[in-house]
Amino acid sequence: WTYKSVNEKDLQMSVFLPGGYEQGTRFPTFVVFHGGSWTGGEASWHYVDCAYWRSRGMVAVSVDYRLKERDKVEVPLACVKDAKSAIRFLRTNATALKIDTDKIVVAGASAGGQLAAATAMIDAPTTNDDQDDLAISSRPNAVILCNPYFRCRKDLSPPNFITKELPPMITFLGDQDRAIKVDDLLAFHEALRKEGNASEYYVGKGGKHGFCNGRDPRNRFFYWSVLLEDRFLVKHGILKGELTLKVPNGVATLSEKDYDAYK
Repeated sequence: WTYKSVNEKDLQMSVFLPGGYEQGTRFPTFVVFHGGSWTGGEASWHYVDCAYWRSRGMVAVSVDYRLKERDKVEVPLACVKDAKSAIRFLRTNATALKIDTDKIVVAGASAGGQLAAATAMIDAPTTNDDQDDLAISSRPNAVILCNPYFRCRKDLSPPNFITKELPPMITFLGDQDRAIKVDDLLAFHEALRKEGNASEYYVGKGGKHGFCNGRDPRNRFFYWSVLLEDRFLVKHGILKGELTLKVPNGVATLSEKDYDAYK
């Protein structure tokens, strides 16, 4: 689906449709933004995630957004604008695309985590695209963050915009991540909770930056994080039913001693 055109370039999202889509009316929706320091990366990095959420009855989309060198734009500002435009596109076309506008889940890894959190937390007019209909909300109904990289200009860094009544958030980090400190995201989690928001934070022991990515089919952290994400979305009324997660033979599952949980 093309969600926006900028300077004669179409920006698209890769779409994974669930079983029963043709016969259905409204589906919860998973929207993911890839990482890459706002300079690289591609939507295909999260096709594995999308395939899982499709199996759970969701419309799943992985979003291509503008990048610094490829598109000659200011980042992450242009990226945030695109992220918001993508959500507004889904809501604007909800009837035709069969989107449940009250069950939109936004996810992101690394720089994509900054984008996902920004859609939920930053309302500054400067972060909206001029062509967007601002009467349409760009705020998701739940947020999934995998090693979110918040080090950018202060007016675009989500931890500076913690308020009450934010969407539920679940955050993951590896304790061997050299780009992000465990304590920094713990402070983020605690600040969310202090304002009365729903937040869960999980730290995988031995995990490095990007440790939840599913491109390696034997990455045990991927299956662990998806399990916890699924439970989280059920808990908050986004999903119903049972897990469809299939862990390959020989891939060890994580026990409680393999991670720290903060709820």
